[in-house]
Amino acid sequence: MTEPFRARVGVRWSDQDLNGHVNNARVATLLEEARMAWRTHALTGYDHAASPTVVAALQLSFLRPIEFGPDVEIDVWVGRVGSKSYTLRYSGVQAGLPVLDASTVMVPVHPVRGESRPLDAEERTSLARWLIAAAPQQTHQQKGTA
Repeated sequence: MTEPFRARVGVRWSDQDLNGHVNNARVATLLEEARMAWRTHALTGYDHAASPTVVAALQLSFLRPIEFGPDVEIDVWVGRVGSKSYTLRYSGVQAGLPVLDASTVMVPVHPVRGESRPLDAEERTSLARWLIAAAPQQTHQQKGTA
């Protein structure tokens, strides 16, 4: 793929904190929703229950507060594919303004033993389709979705 997957994630009233914007912990939930939408779209025909994947690391930069109201558009793409893990990258925009930049290191685990396991050839091929080594240069506004 030459462009990331775009997930439109709704902000719930309950996501807000006392400051009137989305609580920092809830932003991780927005990323999870975008990641699951990407996974369902990108890894079709793959038995996710037979091969669970866990988040081993999360890096999240808050660029400005996320407000209740407009959906957050989160672009998701693969930034790296290793032998036993891969990195997903995220870029989020709300109402045309960048609100987050994030990444997660994803590790596949054996469904019974719960240990990390190597990515198989099918997984590596599927992930490689979404590999964009550098952050996409187009903004959401340039793509006409703001």
